[in-house]
Amino acid sequence: MSVIGRGVIRFVRWMSWLWQACGCVLANGVRRVSKGSWADYVLFELSGPLLERTPQRPRYLSLFSRGRPALTVEALHDALRRIAEDPDVRGVVILIKGAQVSLAQAQSLADLFARFRGWSGELNPSAAAKEVVVYLESCAGAEYVVAAAADRVFVSPQTDWSVLGLRAEPIFLAETLRRIGVEAEVVKVAPWKTALDTFERSEMSAAHREQMERLLDGWYGEMVAAISKGRDKDEEQVRAAIDSAPLTANEAVELGLVDDTVYEDQLAKALGGPKEEARILPYDQASRTLYRRPRLRHRKGIGVISLSGMITTGKSRRYPGGLPIVGSSTAGSSTVQQTVRAAIQDESLAGVLLHVDSGGGSALASDLMWRELTLLDRKKPVVTYMGDVAGSGGYYVALPARRIVCQAATLTGSIGVVMAKLVTSGAFNKIGAKGFPVQRGENADLYASDGPWRPEQREKIEEQIAHTYGNFKRLVGEARQLGPDSLEELCGGRVWTGRQAQMHGLVDEIGSFATAVDRLCELASLPTDGTVPVVPVKVSEKRPRPPVSEGSLDLLAGREEFAELTEAMLGVLQGDVSAFMGREHVWMLADGLPKIR
Repeated sequence: MSVIGRGVIRFVRWMSWLWQACGCVLANGVRRVSKGSWADYVLFELSGPLLERTPQRPRYLSLFSRGRPALTVEALHDALRRIAEDPDVRGVVILIKGAQVSLAQAQSLADLFARFRGWSGELNPSAAAKEVVVYLESCAGAEYVVAAAADRVFVSPQTDWSVLGLRAEPIFLAETLRRIGVEAEVVKVAPWKTALDTFERSEMSAAHREQMERLLDGWYGEMVAAISKGRDKDEEQVRAAIDSAPLTANEAVELGLVDDTVYEDQLAKALGGPKEEARILPYDQASRTLYRRPRLRHRKGIGVISLSGMITTGKSRRYPGGLPIVGSSTAGSSTVQQTVRAAIQDESLAGVLLHVDSGGGSALASDLMWRELTLLDRKKPVVTYMGDVAGSGGYYVALPARRIVCQAATLTGSIGVVMAKLVTSGAFNKIGAKGFPVQRGENADLYASDGPWRPEQREKIEEQIAHTYGNFKRLVGEARQLGPDSLEELCGGRVWTGRQAQMHGLVDEIGSFATAVDRLCELASLPTDGTVPVVPVKVSEKRPRPPVSEGSLDLLAGREEFAELTEAMLGVLQGDVSAFMGREHVWMLADGLPKIR
């Protein structure tokens, strides 16, 4: 760029800052006149499923939206950043009402609370420290881990402290399937690759139990440590409280697990002074009178590619209500390819953050995504952030990143491969149905459901599995700089918590989405002061649309999505599971993992 061009850009940016500054002066002047309407505490409510990113929806869908959109971690991050700039706000109140929060998300919120305090201290060094207050209607599991990270915790007088610990109970259906004449044929790399044990076995294997014990040990340790740190208790005290739960609200107060019992309408008095109640306002109302500071956005931004749901070939899809095995959405290789290519061509993006929340899926689709992301990283830096789970194929696609960030409670690894088919001939015999196959080619029936694999066919399947697994291990070794001996102890389908994965070198850092953004800004030589835009990668309308974010309005799908759903459901009714799982048979899938909320 010429000297004149750079000068013009600097002038335009300076004028933009000046315009912002003038607007802030005017807004703050109006704010001073309306001092009585300022908020002492800004109110947020967490209820229902909690999403990491704010869904990107077509504008026409907003016409059908009712009420305020659900709060997301991203939206709360942006709101707290703005509240931290106001020297007069005393803090925030988080109402948790039936929120579906995972342990990994609870850790992200704890990280956000710490950042909020840090921002407040940096921006208002002479003002009193802002506090985070959490009010719980129910008090169990991950939602209490969120509360423990707050400065003060309140519960209603009749709320039980029900942090009972962790429990997982996988179901095994092999015997059930046999009773209806169905049998699962499964080939996998090692006993720890338990993705399809539900269909293959009638009871838990020793390897499966060892893996579940390891995961629950990791999660339980994280939960105890978080409560211990947040409530300033010895870990033994926390473990004793959990073992004696449920506790009444008064017992929880006596043990120092919560600060007080009040009803929601009494919060203002509890947070106010001896003579007056605190003014608590919802964010959408309080934001009108928040103190404003000019903040010039950086000209370069960070693009976000979200990869959520089962990985399949073809386009990303959304299934209202969800489907068996697949769930409510899939991440399609064609859609991800187009999105990555758009990121490569977008000169306004200095780097890309890949947000993975997937238990894997198709080996082919995972590899196609891996290739595109590898090419992207050659053009601009890529950092991966893992959500609740990034296992098997979900870990595979994370490998091209220069750094991998996840929460301590994230489930990852599951480096392995599995292939299976259901043999349904017995079921057809029970109902008197007969098939008369006609084929050409010795292995034309390789994936047919009318009989098990012959010995020579099973050998061929094992060769496919070994080839894919060897390639998977090779890529992990190269990306993570791990030798063959180390890989053998980490692979074989073993699943790890984020903390365990970091100890073994499978991920780089424990942290939140914001941590991943900071690392990407550092790699791209951008500031980490919040001035860098973080935006979804945009794809041209002439190309397939990007994945539909979870949280979009399910029932307002367009004609194309409805047609795809109809096609998939017809396929299921006809016994063709590949109608919605793709035409792949080699899977890097981490299914059946415990879910703790």
